[in-house]
Amino acid sequence: MTDCKLYYFNTKGRAELIRLLYAYKNVKFEDIKFDDKNTFEDFKPKTPFGSVPVLEVNGVFYAQSMAIARYVARELGLMGCSSLQALKVDMIVDAISVDIFPHLMNIVWGATDEIKNAARTKATETTKKTLPVLEKMVAGDYFLGSEVTLADMIFFRFANEGLVALGISLDHYPKLSKIVKSLKENANIKKYLTCPTTPKK
Repeated sequence: MTDCKLYYFNTKGRAELIRLLYAYKNVKFEDIKFDDKNTFEDFKPKTPFGSVPVLEVNGVFYAQSMAIARYVARELGLMGCSSLQALKVDMIVDAISVDIFPHLMNIVWGATDEIKNAARTKATETTKKTLPVLEKMVAGDYFLGSEVTLADMIFFRFANEGLVALGISLDHYPKLSKIVKSLKENANIKKYLTCPTTPKK
């Protein structure tokens, strides 16, 4: 895979899924973390839309976290083996990244308590409707059978933080629980999560 540089803050945020993809495949990349606002402001003019994460590939900067995640997943062979499998992966990814993640963001960054409370309610309702559907979509060890894809990785990310924040358990979803347990026990993922330089929040 082409050498890449990922630019983001020294937090998990919108870059964590991308980091997890690289970690799972044990592929090296340059993880550039901004420790303060001034450092980012100096870099900001180079970004396509004035925001991060940004992935630099062959000297060109690309933005939008999910576009980057999909690119990295394709490059690493984590999008399935056919267009139809990729469609299923994208469907699951969007069910989480489009339908749930924005509400989770508003729980933290909402301008008022009213906005935050409404976001929590919406995130909880959507998650409780989505989990039974995702449970039925698991086709073996993972969503596509025996191979891990971007769909499994984004669910792993969601389960470890989003579900915890919402106080929602996977006790009634054995197939989804198995995905989370399997990835948590993966040697490469475990190494990444316990690395001292890995953001903890």
